[in-house]
Amino acid sequence: MALLPSFLALPTSSPSRADTTFHRVSRICSTGGAAHDNALLLRAAEVADWSAGHTAPHPNFGCVIARNGEIVGEGFLYAQGTKCAELQAVEAANELGRGATAYINMEPGDCHGDQTPVSSLVQAGISRVVVGIRHPLGHLRGKAINSFRNEGIRVDVVGEELPSKKMEKALKSCILVNAPLLYRAAFHVPFSVLKYAMTLDGKIHCR
Repeated sequence: MALLPSFLALPTSSPSRADTTFHRVSRICSTGGAAHDNALLLRAAEVADWSAGHTAPHPNFGCVIARNGEIVGEGFLYAQGTKCAELQAVEAANELGRGATAYINMEPGDCHGDQTPVSSLVQAGISRVVVGIRHPLGHLRGKAINSFRNEGIRVDVVGEELPSKKMEKALKSCILVNAPLLYRAAFHVPFSVLKYAMTLDGKIHCR
């Protein structure tokens, strides 16, 4: 996690929900290989960022399911207490999810014992999961990945099974979309602190 501060300085652009983004990803995917995985994982990070600021205390999660180079389902955690990204993507893909590949920006965590992110992909018949980054919290790191593998699902993690140099753009996006959580996990301090003073009548200051 020592590399995190350098990534935080990278410029980012706001993701677009326009159909042009979907078609751009589909065209890139036709090349196959690392470019295929990079484009779809980047899409998962973009989808995850749609709900930035609304998922606290949970991280930003996005999931894209692709079959034969075509996106058949995607989802994102859009607020606390809503369906997980993986379940939304599975429901959107329906039967097309069987034998497909799921791309997730970050390894899911079993918050309060909820195994839905893992079980939904397993029950859908997903054959491969591509993970941008492992969960940064020690008590959750590796648990979902091991669960997938125990179910016979192939798991490829960027920087481990997948070469990080060929996945650099997607990896940076996966890091940035949850930068505050990664920073807190690495340094045990908040990503940012707000302090303000207010008068008794609710005003910031008075003249």
